[in-house]
Amino acid sequence: MLRTRALSLAALAAVLFASPLHAQPDATKIGAINLSYVARTSKAGKEGLARIDAAGRRKSLEVEAKAAELQKQQTELQKSSIGLSARALADLQRGFEKSRIDFDRLQQDAQKEIEAMQTQFELEFRAKLAPVIDEVSKEKGLQFVFGLEQAAIVWWSPAVDISAEVVKRLDALKALKAP
Repeated sequence: MLRTRALSLAALAAVLFASPLHAQPDATKIGAINLSYVARTSKAGKEGLARIDAAGRRKSLEVEAKAAELQKQQTELQKSSIGLSARALADLQRGFEKSRIDFDRLQQDAQKEIEAMQTQFELEFRAKLAPVIDEVSKEKGLQFVFGLEQAAIVWWSPAVDISAEVVKRLDALKALKAP
């Protein structure tokens, strides 16, 4: 009797769980995107990174010129310090110290300017990228898209990487807007 009842319950459970009412929901679909790859390979990304690189080279040349000027000033200070009065030597050293401080500020300002350009590029690039990622994700039926650089992903299947598709679409948008 107990055995028959257990078999009946097992059969009932099998019928109930096999029915569409109790079917398992679709698996969550997850995508991944390598944002640095998209920035390096898309036209919009290459253009933005090229502007930052050009500005960085200009600032670097500016800093190098100022460094050469400072080095020259230091050499002159060392040569001309012989035979100068203590007051004249102190004036020269103060002038050199002011130039060194100006040089340090120039370096810091150049660094801040490049960092600001990078931040601005990232903000603008992500704004351009968001609708493209949205479109690709909806077409692929994705519920989540992870940025490979930010997430602590231990393993991922390259099949979920939508980076190449996003680059293609982003470049297509850019081509449509070109004059």
